[in-house]
Amino acid sequence: MDPMNFLRRRLFVPIWVAKDRSPRLKYMRQLERSQYFDLERLRELQFSKLKRMLKYAYENTHYYREIFQEAGIDPARIQDEADFKKIPVLKKAHLRRHHQRFVSDPYRDKRLVPFKTGGSTGQPVIVLKDFETIELGVAAAYRSFKWAGWRIGEPMGRVWGNPPSKSTIKAKLRNLLIDPEIFLDTMRIEEKEILDFVKKWKKFKPTVLHGHSHSIFIFASFCEEKGIEDITPKGIVSTSMMLMPRERTVIERVFNCKVTDFYGSEEVGLIACQCENHKGMHLNMENVYVELVNMEGKDVTPGEMGTVLVTSLINKAMPLIRYQIGDMAIPSRETCGCGRGLACIEKVTGRVADFLVRKNGSLVAGVSLVERTLTAYPGISQMQLVQEDIDNLIVRIVRSSEYKSETGKLLTNELKNSVGPDINVHLAFVERIAPGPSGKYRFSISKVPNPYMNF
Repeated sequence: MDPMNFLRRRLFVPIWVAKDRSPRLKYMRQLERSQYFDLERLRELQFSKLKRMLKYAYENTHYYREIFQEAGIDPARIQDEADFKKIPVLKKAHLRRHHQRFVSDPYRDKRLVPFKTGGSTGQPVIVLKDFETIELGVAAAYRSFKWAGWRIGEPMGRVWGNPPSKSTIKAKLRNLLIDPEIFLDTMRIEEKEILDFVKKWKKFKPTVLHGHSHSIFIFASFCEEKGIEDITPKGIVSTSMMLMPRERTVIERVFNCKVTDFYGSEEVGLIACQCENHKGMHLNMENVYVELVNMEGKDVTPGEMGTVLVTSLINKAMPLIRYQIGDMAIPSRETCGCGRGLACIEKVTGRVADFLVRKNGSLVAGVSLVERTLTAYPGISQMQLVQEDIDNLIVRIVRSSEYKSETGKLLTNELKNSVGPDINVHLAFVERIAPGPSGKYRFSISKVPNPYMNF
């Protein structure tokens, strides 16, 4: 064991947490116990937290007081899921339009921290959180990182967009003694920056590599190309977007360990994560209440894709109830054999705005289409689909030396067969596909209204 890691875990982190009066470690110990409760007990615990949050939101926020009264809902009378589902779905537009009316009265004069979404599906959304909510969220993330092989006090390598500055003395001390991290900025994944990250990795020896899915793939590809073999994490935690199968294969081959899928958001924190079995994703039931529903707002069955609605059970500063986060997922048919009682989803299938829309209203998983075509046709290094309207699909292509003239015709035919024979396919050859403002990559973007957003 590294002596510094031991000192962080046993001495520095507990002292720092006590100084800040943080519930982080206490809550993590609770989560370590509750994850092994049976599912029925976890659901009872979760629903009791949900009822308390509904009562709190009604009594302390202008928005929910008005919404509940208009719908004839009395939080005290909500006894089961059927009662809960009478509450109207919260959409991003409502949150942007009535932002201040979501802030609860007891927290209006307190210091709150804004968490801003990347805005990749439209205008960004800002959610305010208090110190306790942030620390409870960190504890839940810690539990998931532990599933991937990490322990408190151990360094972590992050491939992240717009990484935080560590310029102040306090920030440098915290990075040395509490949360040791090294960063590769996804906005600057170039040879010089990658080699600098590799140099830091060799010095600090992080336990886990955590970051945006496609950016980790780019880093792995660079290491493979340059013959860099001493990046040896115990685990890899992939987040922010779907990891395509071929990318997962490369990452796991280069770094010789499994990738853990981590699903969360700026608005509510961790939602679900894979355990060491890598079969499905355990829901963070102690912190969030998740629903997967169809276009009519009804629960989908295991194996059926639905849109994600999430309710935060911990953020009293700015309650979010039945919030349509903009993602699609599939509930699991199976229970995990790891012994944890936490319910599972099979997988997250992408953002609602990642799905291309056919003229008959049916959907095509754009990211899966990209994966299939990249595998089928040589000569395409990267590809991005942009559905401007129901009739036009722009295909941005980064070509490699193997690209041939007939590839474009084959690709066009494949896209027409998948999306519709009448769609106009426009091929656009580019030098690179850049990440968005938050450092995340998107390989399928639809600007056509999606029926899943209209229920």
